Amino acid sequence: MCGIVGVIAPDASRRAFEGLKSLEYRGYDSWGVCVPAAKGGQFDLERHVGRIANALVSVGEGSEIALGHTRWATHGNVSERNCHPHLSNDGSVAIVHNGIVENFVQLKEKLSKKGFRFNSDTDSEVIANLIQHHIACGFVEAVRLSLLEIEGSYAIAALHGGEEKIVCARNGSPLVIGAAKGGEYYVASDATAFLQHTKNAVFLLDHQMAVCGKGLLEVRSVESGRRVRFRQKRLSWSIEQVRKGSFDHFMIKEISEQPSSIAAAVNQPRKELARFVSILSGARNIVLLGCGSSYHSCIAGSYFFSSVAGINARAILASEFPSFAKFYGKGSVVVAVSQSGETADLLEAVKAAGGENGAKVISIVNVMDSSLMRASDCTLLMNAGPEICVLSTKSYTSQLAILLLLAYSLAGDEWGGKQIIREAADAAKSILDSSRGAMQALAKKLADSNSLFVIGRSDAFPVSLEAALKIKEVSYIHAEGFAGAELKHGTIALVEQGTPAIVLSTQKTRSLTTSNAIEMKSRGAFIIGVDSQPNDAYDININVPELGSANPLMLIIPIQLLSYYLAIERGCDPDKPRNLAKAVTVK
Repeated sequence: MCGIVGVIAPDASRRAFEGLKSLEYRGYDSWGVCVPAAKGGQFDLERHVGRIANALVSVGEGSEIALGHTRWATHGNVSERNCHPHLSNDGSVAIVHNGIVENFVQLKEKLSKKGFRFNSDTDSEVIANLIQHHIACGFVEAVRLSLLEIEGSYAIAALHGGEEKIVCARNGSPLVIGAAKGGEYYVASDATAFLQHTKNAVFLLDHQMAVCGKGLLEVRSVESGRRVRFRQKRLSWSIEQVRKGSFDHFMIKEISEQPSSIAAAVNQPRKELARFVSILSGARNIVLLGCGSSYHSCIAGSYFFSSVAGINARAILASEFPSFAKFYGKGSVVVAVSQSGETADLLEAVKAAGGENGAKVISIVNVMDSSLMRASDCTLLMNAGPEICVLSTKSYTSQLAILLLLAYSLAGDEWGGKQIIREAADAAKSILDSSRGAMQALAKKLADSNSLFVIGRSDAFPVSLEAALKIKEVSYIHAEGFAGAELKHGTIALVEQGTPAIVLSTQKTRSLTTSNAIEMKSRGAFIIGVDSQPNDAYDININVPELGSANPLMLIIPIQLLSYYLAIERGCDPDKPRNLAKAVTVK
């Protein structure tokens, strides 16, 4: 949520603007760019409500330093006055901020008594005025002293009039620095913002700040102000991976990449996989934590652990974990699952379980050096490559693949797990090839639907939850996923003539799901079966191969395609659905 870009390089405002476009997937409602004014130690600002689209930045031609920001409103409505960057009262300080200043009311009152005025409703503006308040101590020290007064999470970048440097810092929100040839530096919420310029990155830790100038990079402790050592890492992602190429949208590109991303998920370092399995094997109890699609993969993981390895593992929403944290202390293992590794609710849960309770924390994550990876005792990377679309598609199936591999490894059959997942990767390609046309046609038929239901049993139940989430978040059609046996406990009251119902069926559950399908059909439902066999109960049959324990990876792919084509039919943006963000970095 929110995106920060800072640039120290020729043509900085254009590069900052390009960086913001790369961060659109994070979700935003407004955006802005600032550069130093031609004279007077002030700044030229450009701020807009709405999408960046094909706009061009009018400020800063020739400037070699710039800040940019995409805002997701949390304090103050969506308006130009609340857009970032924000300036201090005297106009000498410009800041961009991601996070929440929890004590901003108290800080605002304190500064107001000293004569400061506020021009927005945001918590972020407080930071600019705090820096101005302390500026007599020097720019870098003024930022540090301001951060010491702030309670809550933040990633910030700041400029001071007349100084060719960016001071940035993080605590609980991601921030990475790109170091390019010629002394160029880039500051961003995500490395995708500067990937076209450099693959050399420095990931700031919590409570660290950095000073970036032309040919200068220093990292300091916010607490002490002393310089600290830092490591520069080489990113493995390529610029081609963050471009659409021949595809119309990132969503369909990433859906189509699943044969390779599922196969890549099992390519885990032998030492790390063995350590993961060893930690899980010695656990007194196991809990799987995630949010959104990652939570659905956790539920699927609990089925994998039970059916394949005979191990009980409980899946809990990360945001609800505090109610159960007391049961997971020393001897427990928390498996934290996240694409970004920056989800606030999950990081809070991990902190409670690992730091306060003494549980072991192991994680499955897609982004190297994310906050979750650093908070974990051991991590397996998804190897899915960048996922730019707000919706999770390939990262979800990569999570399923790794959780299934872990279940097989815990059962002493790592080779068998890798074999069935490779079969699933091959089958994914055949599903994509065979079902595109059918899903396009079905989307045209369902595009005017007001509501839609998805049912599944056993390990298809969590897939029903994910399928419903995909449909509603991208097409805005109300969709509900639930266990087939729950149909008669309430939802069937909503079934009427023409109600679309997707039935996810496997060899193991077919007789019962067929009964559910007939029950809904008798009340007028239009039945769409996702199954390896034809069935008279289905009005439309979407064929997927039967792959036993890997069935959840097969069942979801046609629904991902259907969701995409529903969005297209309904005129929705599949890459950036309204009101959604890729990484939810606030609680």
